[in-house]
Amino acid sequence: MPKDIHISIIQLIKESEISIDYEISNIRANKDVNLHIYTYLKKSNYFNELQDKISEVQAELADAKTLNDELFFSQKLQNLLKVEKDFIVNTLYLAHTLSRIEPRSNKIKKAIELFEQAKIDEADSWLDEADLLNDQYNLIVFIEYQERKLKFIEDELK
Repeated sequence: MPKDIHISIIQLIKESEISIDYEISNIRANKDVNLHIYTYLKKSNYFNELQDKISEVQAELADAKTLNDELFFSQKLQNLLKVEKDFIVNTLYLAHTLSRIEPRSNKIKKAIELFEQAKIDEADSWLDEADLLNDQYNLIVFIEYQERKLKFIEDELK
């Protein structure tokens, strides 16, 4: 029986069906994203808008008449692909964090609800440091989340 691809990625992370580190290493190596993750991302308006922009720039690059146009659209495409990669990685870090924290406050519950609706930036903004500071375990998880995001940025700058 095939697995349901509409299962929450938070739940899949909790059940160790998805390894964040493995998926991020694949993304860094420009490999395909896990089907569950891709299906989830396709629910995100931002991700779909980004995909549309990438397609537009790819078409413009294919139609480029001059070397300057080719260079311009090639650079624009590389920038968009980097934004896409960063978005996916940050989404995975957020999913990992949400899979580990206890939803004891309404704000954390709201963040999880928004994340499940693929409103990723909104979910991230609902994760309030003050709510997480009230619980030592959640604080540790939140710190790890921030450290992972920082490490990813540092690795990208190398």
